[in-house]
Amino acid sequence: MTILSRLPRALAFLARGAVTSVLGNFSLALLSVALGLSLWLFVTDKENPKQQQTFNGAIPVKFVNVPTDLAVANTSESTVQVRVEASKNDLKGLVADDFSATVDLGSAQKGQSTVAVAVSATRGGISVVGVLPSRVDVSLEPVRTKTVPVKVSLIGSPQQGFAATGQSSDPEQAAVTGPESLVALVDSVVAEVNLVGQRVDVTDNVDLKPRDARGGEISRINVSPERAKVSVQLVQKEFSQQFVVSPNVAGAPASGYNVAAVRSDPQLITLAGPLEVLASIDAVRGISTEEISIADARADVVRTVQVALPAGVRVQGSPSIKITIQVRPAGGEATFRVVPQVRNVGSGLAVTQAEPVTITLSGEIPTLSTLTPEAITVIIDAQGLGPGLYAMPLQVTAPAGTTLVRTDPPQLGIAITQRQ
Repeated sequence: MTILSRLPRALAFLARGAVTSVLGNFSLALLSVALGLSLWLFVTDKENPKQQQTFNGAIPVKFVNVPTDLAVANTSESTVQVRVEASKNDLKGLVADDFSATVDLGSAQKGQSTVAVAVSATRGGISVVGVLPSRVDVSLEPVRTKTVPVKVSLIGSPQQGFAATGQSSDPEQAAVTGPESLVALVDSVVAEVNLVGQRVDVTDNVDLKPRDARGGEISRINVSPERAKVSVQLVQKEFSQQFVVSPNVAGAPASGYNVAAVRSDPQLITLAGPLEVLASIDAVRGISTEEISIADARADVVRTVQVALPAGVRVQGSPSIKITIQVRPAGGEATFRVVPQVRNVGSGLAVTQAEPVTITLSGEIPTLSTLTPEAITVIIDAQGLGPGLYAMPLQVTAPAGTTLVRTDPPQLGIAITQRQ
């Protein structure tokens, strides 16, 4: 019982000791965290210290709280620069969108005012320490609205062979609102339509831009509506069709030569032009080339020429045509009177003079025209023959480049006698 009576007091003592220990450790923990944070800040500041530098990017100025009956007609500056303070890491990669520059015109009056520019950083860790310029001159004018026509401006050209024949816009008029001096300059609002490479009608919603009478764009003007539906109609003015190339060969080759073949490269060309002009070209004969003379030619004639184009027609691709005219010697026949040679007559024998025979050769005419009877060999072989009358065959050797066609007569009679 004595031990049990002392138990509550022992537990109370232990509890007081535990609480005292926890409170003491908690204070030590807080102190440790504070010391660690201070050390981290110290080290960070040493490794990544804060710096000041001028941000060279142009920050656009926005005008806020403009009185409802006034509008900004002009300002001495539309952009500003700032000097900032931040850590070395935060200064890296700054862009103009990291800042907001505003001019509060809530208390401004009609006419010119000089107003401070307020710049703030939209990214954490950046402090703006200076603005250049810090104030801007702003001119305020009464607001004016007027209605001007919508004009369609065509930019570029459609695909070759196509042309714009008409355009329309919806709406045909628009309201322009802004400072009275600038509104007075507005002559129209322009919808620009890009036609580069187009070959079908174009329909698009296009931004409307206020322009003066000379076409110059005017800023600080609001257009209502901001866009217009614009349609541009295109029609095909030029058509294309393939035609065979017809070489225009003039003259004749030299005597004894013929034209063996005529080739064109390419054989077909594509012409582009008005439909009625293309229809007038003979589809069978094709399109003729410039004249190519082969007068007195004895070899191939190769020329690069142009085609003879009708007015209003052009060649798609290269207009040059390579024409090759093959000139070859003409073939034919020629006859010659040749006296045969009697050979191998036996000893002590004599032979009568052989009569001329007619030899017909075939070959190229230029070759045949240069031959003489002496160039043709006709032989009668009397080997082993004694005295008597004989009908002997003729051995004919035709010159190179020719062929024997016939011999007339094919045999020739000779008389062999004893030599006196």
